[in-house]
Amino acid sequence: MEPSLKCPFCNPLAEDIVARNDLCYALWDRFPVSRGHLLVIPFRHVPDYFSLTGEEKQALLALVDAGRGIIEENFQPAGYNIGLNVGSAAGQTVMHCHCHVIPRYAGDVRDPRGGVRWVVPRKSGY
Repeated sequence: MEPSLKCPFCNPLAEDIVARNDLCYALWDRFPVSRGHLLVIPFRHVPDYFSLTGEEKQALLALVDAGRGIIEENFQPAGYNIGLNVGSAAGQTVMHCHCHVIPRYAGDVRDPRGGVRWVVPRKSGY
């Protein structure tokens, strides 16, 4: 898949990158869900996680771990949600693979039980 001139992730500014490896980079989300919300993005323009090579998947997960360290140093959250949206039906709006590393804080929502299950609100309780 060819990089897009309109893709916000294809040409990151060096000063926006907070961590990187050979295949992926991390930056602060421009529309954060919480303080310290980080995105981990492959340099190669691919639509979603399932389009990554095995090596890219490993590199992405390595940066999720590195990103946690950066978040811990700066924000001291109480927990995390980590997620990938794949396809517009799942809420993906930028069709360049990216992984959200979302720090969570005690009391940031009334009842955090269910975590990522809240993407389908009627299924959140169990």
